[in-house]
Amino acid sequence: MNLLVRNEFMKLKRLKSVYLVLLFGFFPYIVNTMGLFFMDIEFDWEKYYMFVYNQYAVLLPTVIFIFSGFYFNIEFKNKTVLNWMAYPYNKFQLIISKILAIYFLLFGISFVNHIIHLTTLWLVFKNDILFSELLTLFLTSMIFTVLSLLIIPIAGLVAFMTKNIVVVMILGVASFFIMTVLLGADLSIIFPFSYIYRISIQTYISSMGYSEIGLQTGGAVILAAYVSISLLGLYLYSKKVRVF
Repeated sequence: MNLLVRNEFMKLKRLKSVYLVLLFGFFPYIVNTMGLFFMDIEFDWEKYYMFVYNQYAVLLPTVIFIFSGFYFNIEFKNKTVLNWMAYPYNKFQLIISKILAIYFLLFGISFVNHIIHLTTLWLVFKNDILFSELLTLFLTSMIFTVLSLLIIPIAGLVAFMTKNIVVVMILGVASFFIMTVLLGADLSIIFPFSYIYRISIQTYISSMGYSEIGLQTGGAVILAAYVSISLLGLYLYSKKVRVF
């Protein structure tokens, strides 16, 4: 499995779209940091954090979905799927290696993003914020990232089922609108990104999360179901005689 993941990393390094992921990933930080230093706007550390966090929470799900679907779709677009058939590995292992490579790449980009963002916040507002509060902000950001990346198999399954990147892109953009519509309601537990936003921000601002344990648990179960069903779907596709 390690060899397969390394091979996928080599493929990812050759993709120019990775640079777009970097650009979109750092866009909220760049825009708001420029506003912090160059615009006549009164910022405190909470405003600065929340501006970056909220914009990042909108962009990341879309980036995850579209980039993941695009990476899976490349196998169809470049007609390299027959090469997969010739590999002396279980086809489901090949699929998992792609998921892991995407996960680690996007996790690494997000981790660096959060470190740079919070380091800037600490340097500018170190007299106003406690280090323990800074750690809470870091934990909030990382929880959102780690949970959001669990959605990669869903994008992969959509790519396998449709073999059409346009469908993946439409669903990726639609996820933003669905997330914002459901965000303030308890019904948000049924949609992964809405649930992930609220359960993550609850670490920092409890009033923005779910007050009832039942909602927290229910959302976790539904999220786990989304991921499990997607992995099962990918597994069943890998067992077909003509998967691709």
